[in-house]
Amino acid sequence: MISAFPSTFLACATCMADKGSLVGQAQGFAILFMLGLLAFMFICAAGIVFSFVRRQRKFTSMNPAA
Repeated sequence: MISAFPSTFLACATCMADKGSLVGQAQGFAILFMLGLLAFMFICAAGIVFSFVRRQRKFTSMNPAA
């Protein structure tokens, strides 16, 4: 059903400016900037998890279970 009417899901002129205009370029760079921030946040979260895992392994190697 969705693939039957793909033209209804395209953005209108209000949402998407001309590709060559400055507004269209600014919208494109804004999207890339937000995706970059999202990637940075995921990398930070992965770094925190990696740090916790590394600290846990170091702690368990220093204090083996009896």
